[in-house]
Amino acid sequence: MLDGPLQSLINGRQAEHISIRDRGFQYGDGCFETVRVLSNKPILWLAHLKRLERACKTLHLSVNFELLKNEITQLLQGNKSADVILKITVTRGEGGRGYTPPEQADCTRIIQLIDYVAPDTNNAARVVVCQHRLSSNSLLGGIKHLNRLDQVLASAQIPAGFDEGLCMDQQGTVIEGCRSNVLLAIDNQLVTPDLSKNGVEGVMLNHLIDEFQAQGTRVLRKTISLRELKTASEIFLCNSVFGIWPVAEIENDDWRISREVGPFTAAALEIQTKLFRNNTR
Repeated sequence: MLDGPLQSLINGRQAEHISIRDRGFQYGDGCFETVRVLSNKPILWLAHLKRLERACKTLHLSVNFELLKNEITQLLQGNKSADVILKITVTRGEGGRGYTPPEQADCTRIIQLIDYVAPDTNNAARVVVCQHRLSSNSLLGGIKHLNRLDQVLASAQIPAGFDEGLCMDQQGTVIEGCRSNVLLAIDNQLVTPDLSKNGVEGVMLNHLIDEFQAQGTRVLRKTISLRELKTASEIFLCNSVFGIWPVAEIENDDWRISREVGPFTAAALEIQTKLFRNNTR
């Protein structure tokens, strides 16, 4: 659960409002990162920073990253809470009317610290298949751009009592959760959906892939149909905020599957425990 902002900086100054001429507000022209901070240490910080740099490069946003990092350090120095979310938003800044970006843009840097109350991931998640389908774009696939209407519309379809929605693409293949990535054990092989055309390339997902690889377990990226989903012996969600969340059941209009924690999920939970524990030392 997210509460109100504890503190925010906009272009290095304490503020809570941006101009109505800002292209982030007008067109969603920008990108963002959401980082879990425990004991004032950002989890998977280098991976978040690398993804933000990639997004800015893809969107042709000219950002002074040294200045941005100094501002983040400044904000964290005043933080007294043990568990917060650091949200970093970069927009193209103010621009004239019309889609065409200005040749010289002064990017807007927005940094927020938000108090965080973690969901109870000890109780396995109930997931519903969302009927809204994700858009596809191979250029934007993987990055956290500001155009999140797909996730907004899909999240609106999650009924009360469910923890997450499962999103598909226009072809009906499984992509991700509304706010998470998904991993599955199929035929004793750990797999995750192909995110080359849509979805978010999660930093926790990539951390898990690297850690499993170090343990001798390959994670295969592939196209996953709903039919294959129903054959999975294990299903779990991940993101860099809540960590790992085992899935107890997934419901669609005409079917429901139930699953229990298996060896792959247990190994992922161990990876999470190690990661979070190291950040609180």
